[in-house]
Amino acid sequence: MDRARRRPGADSTLKVMDNKITDTVAEDLNADQVQEAERLAEAELIKAALSGDREARTTIVLNHRDNVYNLSLKLTGNKQEAESILQETFLTVFEKLGRFRGNSKLGTWIHRIATNAALMRMRSRKGKHFVQIADDVSESEDEAGIFGKILPSLEMNPEQLILNDELKNKLNEAIASLPLNLRTVFVLKDLEGLSMAEIADDVGKTVSAVKADLHRARVKLRAILCEFSERCKDGSAR
Repeated sequence: MDRARRRPGADSTLKVMDNKITDTVAEDLNADQVQEAERLAEAELIKAALSGDREARTTIVLNHRDNVYNLSLKLTGNKQEAESILQETFLTVFEKLGRFRGNSKLGTWIHRIATNAALMRMRSRKGKHFVQIADDVSESEDEAGIFGKILPSLEMNPEQLILNDELKNKLNEAIASLPLNLRTVFVLKDLEGLSMAEIADDVGKTVSAVKADLHRARVKLRAILCEFSERCKDGSAR
């Protein structure tokens, strides 16, 4: 376009657009660079751990032990069991670390090992587990993140807030009463926040099967918990 025919301000507008595009590209490059740096750092850490570097192994444990312990506690509800699963998980991690190919983050791989360890332990101790909702979850997070998924029409009035602890205890009992496959999917999705694809990979099922199990789990839990809410209406859980 001839500069003489451009409307006033056209040059400045184009310049602003160019700057925005440049900034966006720079942000994308920075994000990619950060991810690549993290990947390389993790690869070096794994290499050092495989060579027998005790400090590298300690770093891996420190980086992931809290996530493993919290997952184990949510699945079993038993601190001693969670501690045992924590130990089993990292024994397996260092035993199989040489097989890790880097197709996922190390934390994702460790999470899968911990899930398998917890499931095997629960299967061997059928009927002796008790899932617990963490005490440090706020009331708003409880309602939106857990209760809201099971009781979509639940609106906490003052009386219901007083019953919140009782509701949490009832939810613990209800989760523990679920069949292992439903309980596992519910914990991994609604308590751990994993994606459907990640859960499917962890439990060895298709995404559609995981969705079906999650729906069944929520429906069963909703049926048990509806008695705690006057506003719980008929209908399936979301």
